[in-house]
Amino acid sequence: MSLFNLFKKNKTQSTFPENELEKSLIKAASDVAAREEFYTKLLWNELIVLTSGHDQSQEGRRTLEENTEVRFVTFKNGQIPIFTATNRIFDKGIVKEQVPFMAIKGQDLFTLTKGASFVLNPYSDYGKELVPQEIENLLNGSIFQQNHHIEITKDTQVLLGQPANYPTQLVNALSQLFSDQPNVKAAYLASIKMDDTKQPPHLIVAIDVEGNMSSISGKAGAIAEQIIGKNEVIDFIKIEEDNGISSYFLNETQAFYQRK
Repeated sequence: MSLFNLFKKNKTQSTFPENELEKSLIKAASDVAAREEFYTKLLWNELIVLTSGHDQSQEGRRTLEENTEVRFVTFKNGQIPIFTATNRIFDKGIVKEQVPFMAIKGQDLFTLTKGASFVLNPYSDYGKELVPQEIENLLNGSIFQQNHHIEITKDTQVLLGQPANYPTQLVNALSQLFSDQPNVKAAYLASIKMDDTKQPPHLIVAIDVEGNMSSISGKAGAIAEQIIGKNEVIDFIKIEEDNGISSYFLNETQAFYQRK
């Protein structure tokens, strides 16, 4: 799942920002609209966590075996420091010696440490405190406000087909998301147009999911926004029995994601 490593301070100063997560952190500091992008990247990018209790003489990388116990460094106030890059550990020269760390995807870290408080980049000009409720909302998707739903209140002719330009990057990103959601069985893609409107066709994703899909559509919507843009429309619906749109996906298309 993750890798241990030892990091020795670089002799040269790195430039902030040095990755996409750090760029989104800067934007989110002054732009409310950019916060969904930041939260999405925080969830799916690797974060750096300081560790203690293992042999620091082991240079290089080694795999973190299943059931391995790891102790994270914790500040006196109970917060766990995490970093957007290894260079952030040494910002402002507060940490001067080599330190052991673990690189782990944000979602995995927050899932393993439910109830914990974090401080992101504690030694940098750009950082953030992350409280337990915020982490819980991030994991269940309720922190994302970009939810899309179709509501048809009258008889309307709906035109469905496959998109002229297949969104490969979006499909790959959504497949990665769904693979981490055990209640998602399959997902389908199409282009949809309401015949009584002048709006052009837009993408629609149908998800075969057990139970409520609000948290999944929230996460999926936030990811889609980063790929297709804020001004583009994408709808997420749940596959349901005796539903004409669902029948199209089940009978006339192939799933782009299928749980194995």
